[in-house]
Amino acid sequence: MGTGPGSAEAASEDLARGIDPGSLGKDALGADIARAAEVPGPQPLTASCVRTAYEAIAAAGDHADGADRATLLSLRAGARAAADAARVADEIGAGAGAALRGAARAWYPYAVETESLTWQAGLGAFRETCETATEADQTLIVSAVEAAGQAAGDDDTATARAVDAFAGELKRRTSLGEDLPTAWSGAARHAAETAPEPVFQTVVDAVQGVLSR
Repeated sequence: MGTGPGSAEAASEDLARGIDPGSLGKDALGADIARAAEVPGPQPLTASCVRTAYEAIAAAGDHADGADRATLLSLRAGARAAADAARVADEIGAGAGAALRGAARAWYPYAVETESLTWQAGLGAFRETCETATEADQTLIVSAVEAAGQAAGDDDTATARAVDAFAGELKRRTSLGEDLPTAWSGAARHAAETAPEPVFQTVVDAVQGVLSR
């Protein structure tokens, strides 16, 4: 008769010590199953991450080309102002919510009256969503982008179509459980394929580079 694990003799010895051989490993297995079933919630944002994203947009804007020169110039000036606001929030330890609100507020005045006010409408909705939120996490970003898409959707412009395509795909993918970096990447590809607009694509590609780090 063998005395190794699982043998009859080993089982009888376990029983003598008050151990049920049938339960061995169940606790560990149950813990593994529970961990595998856990669905991660929205990840917290930091002011540093927000700052980095806006700095990336500003840097990308400095090297971008676009058919709509006025909108491109607006992007460059607005993104730099937003990056500065996010940097200040980060440096004083104000938190991600303050960084988002300050950056959106700083960008908004630079939106020009081209593309039927699409940029103004989108930035305004993004800003208002950030200002009324009580928490700053990935869900807030998705909600703010969705609000921007809805606000811009009334315009029949290239920018409005791009924002709408991106926002809808981002919402769809995150609703299916994709994390923000994965969903953002997929939404950026979708917008580039279905509603290409160079200036808007500059923004989402810059943020994608930060999220994928």
